[in-house]
Amino acid sequence: MLHILMDNTGIKSEEGIAYDTVVALQALALYSTLVFSPVGSSTVTVQSPSGQLTFDVNQYNKLLYQEKNLQDVTGTYSLEVKGTASAAIQISLVYNIPTPVQVTTLRIDIKPEADRTRERTKVLLKISSLYSGKEPSTNMVILDIKMLSGYVPDPESLNMLKGAKLVDRVEQKEDRVLVYIRELPKDIVINHSLTLIQDYQVQNLKPAVVKLYDYYQPSDQSDTEYTLYPWVAA
Repeated sequence: MLHILMDNTGIKSEEGIAYDTVVALQALALYSTLVFSPVGSSTVTVQSPSGQLTFDVNQYNKLLYQEKNLQDVTGTYSLEVKGTASAAIQISLVYNIPTPVQVTTLRIDIKPEADRTRERTKVLLKISSLYSGKEPSTNMVILDIKMLSGYVPDPESLNMLKGAKLVDRVEQKEDRVLVYIRELPKDIVINHSLTLIQDYQVQNLKPAVVKLYDYYQPSDQSDTEYTLYPWVAA
């Protein structure tokens, strides 16, 4: 009760103390003098659909926290207290809410092919986008391609991507390429490709992420990772 009073304060005085809190604390102190008794005992009975639970409160265990588990959660409960001692009673319900499964209508797949026969390694990214929702097609979607560390887009390949199927425009921002696709028709795989050129060598190369998401509803998205494989495609 003290925590509730301190958390729910009203208008503050110049000293920073709420007037209503002071009055409430005074009332609480007066109440405690009326209900307190150095002697006496009480029996608390909880009737549940699965049975009866009994708690005995007396002068020897009045400061002891007592707890019992209810076997059946559903149903009607009744509470009865008999005696002359006061007791604080609390019923707690603990439950688990499963994490909702995020459903997406988009899918992105990527296949990297590395060519190490040249002085500067080239990586051809073959990207497949698919929409499988209820509508005939999507809104505008964005294909967000993050570069592998040490790699940059091949300028010629980037220009070709700008004129690729359903592509509205292409933007290059630092270590990623954003492809604005006008729409994805339902249940038809749309393929795009982009070549990367090694700009400098990086040890322990980490995977990069490619995302596909709805321009107006970014929560509807799909993502995957890609990295270099040990085989070489000539």
